[in-house]
Amino acid sequence: MEHPLFASLPYSEQTYLADLDSRYHFSFQQQRQLIESCADLAMWKLGPMRGWIDEQAVQHLDGKQRSQALLADHHKRMQAERTKPTSYSDFHPTERLPDKYRSLFVSSNTLMGRCPCPVEGEKTRCCNLKTLDVVQQCAFGCSYCSIQSFYNSHEIKVVQNLKQRLGELVLQDDCWHIGTGQSSDSLLWGNDYGTLEALALLAERHPSLIIELKTKSHRSDYLQLKLPLNLISTWSLNAPTIIEKEEHLTATLQQRLDAAKRARDAGRIIGFHLHPMVYFEGWQEEYGALIEQVTTSFRPGELMMVSLGTLTFTKAVLRTLRSALHETRVTDMELTLSAGKYTYPLEVKEQMFSFAYSQFPASWKQGSPFFYLCMEDPGLWEPVFGYSYEDDKAFEEAMKTSYRACLGRHRT
Repeated sequence: MEHPLFASLPYSEQTYLADLDSRYHFSFQQQRQLIESCADLAMWKLGPMRGWIDEQAVQHLDGKQRSQALLADHHKRMQAERTKPTSYSDFHPTERLPDKYRSLFVSSNTLMGRCPCPVEGEKTRCCNLKTLDVVQQCAFGCSYCSIQSFYNSHEIKVVQNLKQRLGELVLQDDCWHIGTGQSSDSLLWGNDYGTLEALALLAERHPSLIIELKTKSHRSDYLQLKLPLNLISTWSLNAPTIIEKEEHLTATLQQRLDAAKRARDAGRIIGFHLHPMVYFEGWQEEYGALIEQVTTSFRPGELMMVSLGTLTFTKAVLRTLRSALHETRVTDMELTLSAGKYTYPLEVKEQMFSFAYSQFPASWKQGSPFFYLCMEDPGLWEPVFGYSYEDDKAFEEAMKTSYRACLGRHRT
């Protein structure tokens, strides 16, 4: 079999697929489907492959008809697995140990970027977020993360002369909201490389600019620094099962919430991202309990935003996951192509997002925090929130108005 992924499979699976191919003479596309299925089952720890192939059912057929029927039956079995909520009850991934990293200070011609929403058209509702990549690489091991597909996993690259670079940075007229967690976790490294001090100077120069520090850590030593209020700390939250089984080396849910409380108590503006929500057995109970923790521990006026989003994979990330064969079940889902990425079907997303939003009390839906769907189909807004925005510009203006109002309240 010539598909490049074939060599990544366990030897026993290579032998089985090669023997199967010698008897059924699959086309290249059929080989690809079987190899990808085999890789998926290995990642999900649901193999071996022979348990998902029923040769007895096609014994009465010959030639292409036989191979096609075998593939159709296999696809049906895989589809049945993908469409149900993912089970984690029998999934116990091998404990991941921290990797060793070396730090590099590097020159960079480009600091600013944009959010990963599609550039053309309005396939998703986009807020025009700008990104600032001052650090590249993350020491966390989230199984779904796209960072692993385009950075060397053992090098932390930090922009050298960052204070000078940011001091010389000329922002575009439409730049009002910057995220720093696109190529690394914003607070995992704290101020170890002087990045937060440099960002603080940029925030002071532009007092109406919102700079977001997005994290899955529980680090709080940065609170000792003198940081302007428009440098916002936000936490990605998830169900405990997903944190334990898929967000390796990150802080627990309770640790993240405790870190957010410390930031709140220090006078910081905070926010939460319930992202990525995963469709797994018990998701309603765990996400419901998570939201109850948030709404009983914080007041709505203390938060700038709450976003909802779910899993999305590019072809490159799927290739990386399958080649590495990391133990994960995040891809045990119905991979539906939407806006150039693979994700859940719209009806599954609507069910999850609507449930999550319904768990927030009415007092949380009266101005602050600002609720939004991150990188999602515009058609989901009305059924989830009961309102929508006619285009990206209207969405961006609503977000900008809400964020700046929150900032103004905290400054007075």
